[in-house]
Amino acid sequence: MRRSATTTAILLALAAWAGAQGPRTALSAADRVQMHRANITLLTDLVNNGIALGTTDNAVGRVEACQATARAIGVALCRAAEADDGDRVIELGNHLELVVRDGLSPMLDETKLHISKESPEYVRLKKAQENAAANLDESIATAGKLGGNAKVRSLTGKLGELREKLK
Repeated sequence: MRRSATTTAILLALAAWAGAQGPRTALSAADRVQMHRANITLLTDLVNNGIALGTTDNAVGRVEACQATARAIGVALCRAAEADDGDRVIELGNHLELVVRDGLSPMLDETKLHISKESPEYVRLKKAQENAAANLDESIATAGKLGGNAKVRSLTGKLGELREKLK
């Protein structure tokens, strides 16, 4: 039940994100190609990770799939920050916050309750948690380069709080 709710929440967020991508006026063909190129890798990763999340019966596998989703969004956020695209950084950062806060963090907490600390699965779980924290650190540091933007500063603060929860 929880997996279905998490998968639904992530897919709703992705649908809202996709719907908000285009401006209300018609785009030129060159602009559409540019947007497609900017989003194709991210969308492919999100779909593949969503399928992995929905098809695994293993709790640690679900955590790993959710962590991979957060990683894909984080990579896109870093690319946007490097391109000095503050609006895209904010948009992707809000999605990253949602995935970590409502998906990854609760899944980690739930899975830790049901796995013995001596099991190999627990080692995989801790590795996914460490990777998620490192990915958030990278996203925060890269987005922080746009420190003149108050919304980006607020976002990096929220991501920093989530990072602390992953410790």
